[in-house]
Amino acid sequence: MAPLHKDLHLTAEFLAFLRGGFYSQVMLESAASRLNANFLNEDYVEGAHKAFEKIDGWLKELEDGMPLFSTSWSSPDTFDAINAMGLMRDLKRDILWFADLVDTALRTPNLVEDRESTKILAAGVLRSAAARLSYIETLSETFLNLKAPDRVQQFAAEIPEAKSFLQTANTIVDLFSNDNPYSPELCERLRVEASLVPSSMRAYAHDARVLLNIYSKEFSYELAEIPPQAAKPWLEMMVPAVAAGYWYAYNFTPQDYLRWASVGIRGAPLAAYWRRARFDPEDAVQWIQQGIPPMIAIEWARAGFDAGRTVAMLQRGITDPTKAPRNRDGEELP
Repeated sequence: MAPLHKDLHLTAEFLAFLRGGFYSQVMLESAASRLNANFLNEDYVEGAHKAFEKIDGWLKELEDGMPLFSTSWSSPDTFDAINAMGLMRDLKRDILWFADLVDTALRTPNLVEDRESTKILAAGVLRSAAARLSYIETLSETFLNLKAPDRVQQFAAEIPEAKSFLQTANTIVDLFSNDNPYSPELCERLRVEASLVPSSMRAYAHDARVLLNIYSKEFSYELAEIPPQAAKPWLEMMVPAVAAGYWYAYNFTPQDYLRWASVGIRGAPLAAYWRRARFDPEDAVQWIQQGIPPMIAIEWARAGFDAGRTVAMLQRGITDPTKAPRNRDGEELP
C-alpha cells in the first residue's frame, strides 16, 4: 500500500489534536456540572460546540482526500487553514489557564475544607483522560478512513488503556459528586492522582505550539515559550526545543532528561509517572521492560520483590505480594 500522503497525515494530526482538546472542554464542563462546582463560566463550552462543527466538517473533507493543510505552503494559505490556526491558539490559551487553575488547587493545604479545589482536581483528572482518549480514537478512525492500516493499528492498541483511564476518572468524579463530607484519605489520594494534570496540560499546550509553527523554518526555544534563563541549560546540552518543551512541562531538568534518556526512557510522561511512584530511572526501566505499570510495581517493590521475580509471581496467578510463597524465615521461594 502506498504511504499516506504527508498533507493528509499533517491534517489528521492537527484535527485530531483540536478535536481532543475541545472534547476535553465539553467533558470538563460536564464534570463541573456533576460536581456542582463553580469554577467555569456559564458559556464556557459555547465555543467548543462551534468548533466541533468546523472540525467535523474538515475531517469529512479529509476523508474525501481534501487536506486542510499543505506542506508546500510557507504559511496558512486558505481561510479554513487560518481559522483552524485560530482555534488552536484559543485552545492553547484555555489549556494553560486550566493548568494554572489545577496547580493552585494542588497547593491547597486542606482539601477536605476547600471543596471547590477538590472538585477542580477531580474534574482535571477527567479532562486529561478525555483529551487523550478523544485524540487517540479520532486518529484511529481517521487513519482507518484514509486506508492507513499501520497507523490504525498503532493508535488502536492504545485505546483500551485510554478508555480504562477515562473510566477511572469518571469514578473519581462520582466519588466527589455528593454533599457528604470528604474523607481526608480520599482527598490526599486525589491530590496524588491529579498531581500530573498541570504538566500533562502544559505538554498538550506544547503540542499546540508545535502545530501552530508547522511553517516555521526552525522550532526555537522562543517558539516553545521557554523563558531564556530556563532555556539556557537545555541549549548548553544541545537538547532540541521540541524535546525540551515536553520535559520542561513535566518539571524535569536537563540533567534529569539525560539520566532518563540514558536508560532508554525518552518520553517525559512515562518518566513522570515513574518519578511520582518514587522510582529512579535505573530501577524504573527494569519494571518497564517487564511490562509492569508503576502502581503494581510500587506494591511489589515495597514487599521486597524485584521486577523479574514479580513477573514470575504474576504469571503464576499471584497478584498479592503478601501471598507470594516464602520460607519460614520470610525469604522468597522459587
